[in-house]
Amino acid sequence: MKKAPKDFRAPYITQQKAWQEADSIRENFWGSDIVPVEVEEILWNFGIRIEPIPSLKQAGDIDALLSGDLKTIVVDAEEYMDDRKLNRIRFSIAHELGHFILHKEVYSEISFESVEEWIYFIQNVPEVEWSFVELHAYEFAGRLLVPPKLLKEELFGAVKQADRIGFMDWEKSGDAAREYISNKLARKFGVSSEVIEKRIIREGFWPPT
Repeated sequence: MKKAPKDFRAPYITQQKAWQEADSIRENFWGSDIVPVEVEEILWNFGIRIEPIPSLKQAGDIDALLSGDLKTIVVDAEEYMDDRKLNRIRFSIAHELGHFILHKEVYSEISFESVEEWIYFIQNVPEVEWSFVELHAYEFAGRLLVPPKLLKEELFGAVKQADRIGFMDWEKSGDAAREYISNKLARKFGVSSEVIEKRIIREGFWPPT
């Protein structure tokens, strides 16, 4: 019997567990220091296919969604075909892979056949419970696409370059310096500058020393 939205409870998964799973997937199916991580190629190892469908984002403000049978990630067709949204779609797919890896049991209890049923369920679960599930997948996706060792090396290089032109007071620089460096690094990793900025913070790399 499928769970009603109001009965949904998020599993307990630590940030460290999400990171360990992401590192394992990257190292086993892609490579530790190869970026951008082309997450679509990783999906083949799990028998997951991508299915672009029209107006997904318009229907439920969702970029991507893991199907109830755990075999398909549906994505918004317009965004999927738009090269300007490549980084966003890459992260969305990695996020759904995170659900596949971390939340198989959860999904087996709430499996639905149609996208519309899924959207209805997600929009009606207790917000605090679904926010935990989303946080798990967000941490997985960020760690998968931004290997911490390589991020630290690239950050160190950017900091050294800034030091050479006279910028040194990172602690007093506020958000501006971190945002500037994140913008510089984002292209290499194939993600948004917001993702880089959050990884720098989450990994404890800021302020640089």
